[in-house]
Parts: sequence; structure tokens; C-alpha cells
Amino acid sequence: MFDEINQNLSKKEFILAEENLKKILEKNPKNLKALFLLGSVYLEIKQFEKSKKLLTEVIELDSNIANAHSNLGIIHIKLRDFEKAKRFILKSLDINPLHLDAYNYLGLIYSELGEFENAINNTKKALELNENYFPGYNNLGLIYKKFEHYSDAEISFKKAISINPKFTQSYYNLMELYEKANQNEKLDKLILDFEKIFNTDSISTLYKSHLSYKKESYLDVINNLKALKFDNDISQEIDRVNLLAKSYDKIDDIENAFSYFEKTNLLNLNNKSKEIDKNRFLNEIRKRIEYFKKINKIQSFSSKAFTEYKPIFMFGFPRSGTTLLDTILRSHPRIDVVEEKPVTHKLINSLNKFANNSIEKIFDIDEKNIQEIKIKYYQEIKSYIKNHDSQKIYIDKMPLNIIYIAEILRVFPEAKFIISLRHPCDCVLSSFIQNFKLNDSMSNFLNLNDTANFYDLVMNLFKIYKTKFSFNFKEIKYENIVINFTSEVKNVLEFLEIPWDDSVLEYQKTAKARERIFTPSYDQVIKPIYTKSIGRWKKYKSKLSIVYPTLEPWIKEFNYD
Repeated sequence: MFDEINQNLSKKEFILAEENLKKILEKNPKNLKALFLLGSVYLEIKQFEKSKKLLTEVIELDSNIANAHSNLGIIHIKLRDFEKAKRFILKSLDINPLHLDAYNYLGLIYSELGEFENAINNTKKALELNENYFPGYNNLGLIYKKFEHYSDAEISFKKAISINPKFTQSYYNLMELYEKANQNEKLDKLILDFEKIFNTDSISTLYKSHLSYKKESYLDVINNLKALKFDNDISQEIDRVNLLAKSYDKIDDIENAFSYFEKTNLLNLNNKSKEIDKNRFLNEIRKRIEYFKKINKIQSFSSKAFTEYKPIFMFGFPRSGTTLLDTILRSHPRIDVVEEKPVTHKLINSLNKFANNSIEKIFDIDEKNIQEIKIKYYQEIKSYIKNHDSQKIYIDKMPLNIIYIAEILRVFPEAKFIISLRHPCDCVLSSFIQNFKLNDSMSNFLNLNDTANFYDLVMNLFKIYKTKFSFNFKEIKYENIVINFTSEVKNVLEFLEIPWDDSVLEYQKTAKARERIFTPSYDQVIKPIYTKSIGRWKKYKSKLSIVYPTLEPWIKEFNYD
């Protein structure tokens, strides 16, 4: 029977393997080999609770079976419980210090825990044991990609392919890397190489469709993707549905476009981690609104703590044009932008520590502690700058940090703020139809009502800040940049006290030269400025009617009426 089971497993006939293993266990319930294999089959078919139960039973019968521990570790990786996964993988390595797969999975676990060095070192231990261990090079590529070492990621994926040209996963990972980095010629060649070996498959078709979309061949995208479906990979299916939605939008098929945008959001909702809570971020905003609307106007915060330089922040509601402005400004030789890094978030955490998580008590923090927070902020932002230049200014860009303006002013009363604005209807529509990576804040974009209410809440808080505090900010409308590029960019540079430089006119070169752009606009900012995105919401006017009353006051507030 085990011979037959081995044949089942080699052919990936997991249901047949399950039936045969159950027959063995009916006769011998404590058969270790059958218990282990059935637990492993359940792991393959993603029945994790059944798999956990059987593999735990294996360990109770014999605690020295390394693969039982490592498979339990893999289950907990799948369940995203990385600390528990780490304990099982480390135990498997105690039993078998030469366990290649265990080192590989340990690298993945450390990557998910944000420990870059440990992730790289453990994956490399597997490669030291076997220099031709291609899954290790693939995993190394994933780790490098996660930590933004894109050249190293590319080298690692290519190494995996050179060792095993039939290992499709490294091809897929390299396709994703090239697509997101706008390296379209490399992507095109890679797909051709892939299809010479494997013929066309669903994933190569998906990435060819990305290329077709960038070439504005929208009907080709629709024809290629409409009949496809990724039943076993939710992220690929979300990508397919979203690309269809964007293609229908481009040909002004509004009904199909909106339907597919809704399907994208529903898939994201169903795939959302249970740890994500949209109300957690909303409550942060409400807490600030409730407190700051009650206090008297504060002319300014004062701080005697030493200031090395005046920090500059770029904020705005998502999809308000921050990526375009970021790309334009970083084209200037005296400006760089630290894009969407947790620098300000750490500043807020430090403030909360000294204020006992009370927004009211930020006023009571003494100057010694403010100085400590300032120094930490400078150290943190410099950690993201490869070659620091004292002649440059550095802009901290994270759009939704707009809700933390009061706290930032408590630490940096001299700070400058660039606030991006866009027509509220365009802003809300664009956020709703964008396929964001979900977190507490982005999970508010999965339906139109939530998106509009989120916008309303953020702008209410921003209006309170403008009313209650005197601070140095400049509002920049996306539409003005598109229509009056030179004069509007000059206004921003004057605000930053930076002279004009013609390099900002060639911002597309800057965008194309970047290894990767970390926002959903990665494939848009490399194109010439176009006006079609202005008033785009009017195509969807009937769909937006349910939220228009929420947005109308802001249309008037920002003079868009």
C-alpha cells in the first residue's frame, strides 16, 4: 500500500493518497509513517487543522522526527503565526542540523518578522550545505525583494533558474519584479524565454497582459484575461480582475469597469487578514477630532530643543497626486524624498510613550524628551538615505500621516508641510478603484461609502488643524500641476526656498531611472502628464451619487465647485 501511496504522491493524487493512508490507519492507528504522510497530505491540500492534529500526534509518539516539526512550522507560516512557526523550525534543526528546507523556511520566517540579516543568513546556510539548492536562491530573491534590494533579488531569481530551468516559481517571481519595476523589455524577453520551455500558461498570459496594458492595447488585455481564472492563487486572481477593470475603464465601458472594480474589492475583503481592522485607524482620527475641536486656538508650539534642520513632510489623502509631485521634486538636484517609510510612525510611538498614549498629554512632554524624539527621528530618516548630502533637503512622504500634524508640530514647530489636494470625487473614486495592499487604513477603500466617509473624516481633522494651529503649509492641487505645470512647481520650490532647476521638467527620466516606485501609481508617473484623470469621476457620476452628499461640502471647501 505504501508503494501505491508513493505513486499517488509523486503524481500529486492527494485524494487517492488520503484514502489509502486512511485504510492503513484503520488497521494500525499508531502507524507513524501513515500518520506523518496523511498530515503532510492535509498540508498540501490546505486542511491545516487536520494536518496539525496528525503531525502533533506524530511528535507525541516520537519527538525526534525532524520533518514533523518542520511541517508544523510550515503550517504556522501559512497561518501567519511566525513566532510559533519559528519554534517548530528551530526544533527540527536541533534534531537535524543539515535540514536544508528548515533553514530555507527559517529565512522566510525571519523575513516576515522584519529581521533582514537573520533572514539572509539562514537562507545562505541552506546554500552552504548545497550550492545547487535552487529553492534557497528563490527564497533569497524573495527576501531581497521584500527589503528592497532589487538588483540582488534579480540575481538570486536568475541563479535559481540557471540551476533548474524547469523551476517555474522563479520565473514568476522575476516576472513580478520586472513588471513592478517597469522593466518592460526585460519582462518581454523573460516571457519569451519562459514560453519556449513551458508554452503559454495562465501566469505568463497575465504578465503579457500587463505589457499590453502599458502599450494601451486594452482590448488585448480583455480578450486574454476574461476567460482566465486563478483558483489556487488569490493574489494572481486579484491582479487579473483588477487589470480587467482598468482596461474596461480605459475603453469607457463603465458598467464592466465598475463591476470588476467591485469584484477586486470583494476578493480583497475575503482575503483580508483577521488582524486588519478598518475601525482602528478611524478611531485614531476620531480621537483627535474630538480633542482638538474643543481646545482654544494655539498660535504655535514652541521648542527650545536643538534642531539640526527643518523637516519637511508631504501629506494628502491617497490618490491626491503625491506620487507625481514626489517624482517631480526628486528630479531637482537639491531635493530627495523618503517615500512611504515608517519614520513618522516611530516618532508618534515615541510621543505616545512619553504621553502615556494620551493625545492631551503631548503638551506636557518636557524638552529633554522632545530632544530625544528629534534625535531619533533624524537618525531614522537618515537610515533610509543612501548617500546623505548636507546641501540637499529631504522630504518625508506618507500621505495619511496628515492625521498626525498636531503631534509633529509638538516635536517640530518649525516643520513645513506640503499638502496635496485633488477634486474630492476624483480622490474618492480613485481610492476605491485602486488595488491597495491592505492594512488598517487601506481597508477603508473596499466600498464607496467607507471611502467617502474616510475622506470626510480625514479632511475634517485637517480643517481643525488649520483652524486651531498656526503652522507652515502649502496646499498643492493636482489639477494645477497638470494644467499649469511650471508655475505650480515654481510655487512649491519657492515654498521650499529652493531655486528653479530645469531638471524638474524631465521628471519622467527620474521615474524611469528608479529601481522601483512603491505606490500604486508606479506605471503612471513614467508617462507624460495627461489631463484625462481630471474630472474622471464624471464618467462614474451615477455610481458616485450615493456618496456625493458626503463630498459636496469638500468640493466647496476646496473651491472645486
